[in-house]
Amino acid sequence: MEIRQLQYFLTVCETLHFGKAAEQLHMAQQPLSFQIHKLEEELGYKLFYRTTRSVSITPSGIELRDKTIKALSYLKQGVETGKLIADGKIGKLRIAYNSMIISTSVTEILSAFKEKYPQVELILEEMNSPDLENSVSNQEVDVGIAGLIWKSYDDLNYQLIATENSSIAIPKNWDLANQDISSLSELKDQPFITYSQSSKWKSYGDFMSVCHLAGFTPNVVQDAETDISVLGLVASGLGIALVPNCYTNILNDTICYKPLKNPEVHIDISLVWNNENICPMAQNFIDLAGEYKNLPVSINVSDCS
Repeated sequence: MEIRQLQYFLTVCETLHFGKAAEQLHMAQQPLSFQIHKLEEELGYKLFYRTTRSVSITPSGIELRDKTIKALSYLKQGVETGKLIADGKIGKLRIAYNSMIISTSVTEILSAFKEKYPQVELILEEMNSPDLENSVSNQEVDVGIAGLIWKSYDDLNYQLIATENSSIAIPKNWDLANQDISSLSELKDQPFITYSQSSKWKSYGDFMSVCHLAGFTPNVVQDAETDISVLGLVASGLGIALVPNCYTNILNDTICYKPLKNPEVHIDISLVWNNENICPMAQNFIDLAGEYKNLPVSINVSDCS
């Protein structure tokens, strides 16, 4: 039994006339009659009552007609849904992200993707580096969005979306907040607050490396698990911290943010993915994000001096 035979059968059911059915199907009447007869032989029962004047459907033919209409409808839906999946327009896209990207232009990319692909469900999971990169590498998530100072995985693909500079967050009531700061090395004797070495060891390591490049080992007096905790500790007057510029509108009534100029520490907001068996939805997300590359970030870095 072939799908085309069932389509021939339905056309005859609709017209109840072999000649008209053949005309609709753009074929001769004799081949159509042959295909219907062949289908009846395969099924083992009659589909039509035929006389010289009329054609009518047998009870068995009516049952087959009704079920065939439903079956072909399901088949059509399956074909259409399969095409949507193949084109990356339907399904679940797993995205891991660093918390800092919520304050950047990346949120516009997420909104634009959702608008363009409304049938794709975004499953967002917050992760710290390097857990984020490990999850991408192991294909536990489809794509990652990370804020990186240095790339550390040779087997992963990175696509730059935007670049963030860094600032020094200083308690506003400190004398240091009123001073000009031209170099990170000028802060070598200051107490620093940083990320927890146990939970965010890559961020911790990147910070230590930046300080070592500036010629000193920082005096870390307190660590924290989250970005907002780091800023909260700065606001409490416990120390200063190196933070991305996208945070400079947070707690700015108690924190003074000074742009870091020497050295300028750039944080690359990048997509991270594994090319092995990349799904069409992830490819669509990567392609769309590429259109937003270097999209300016709306920030307001104020010098409190």
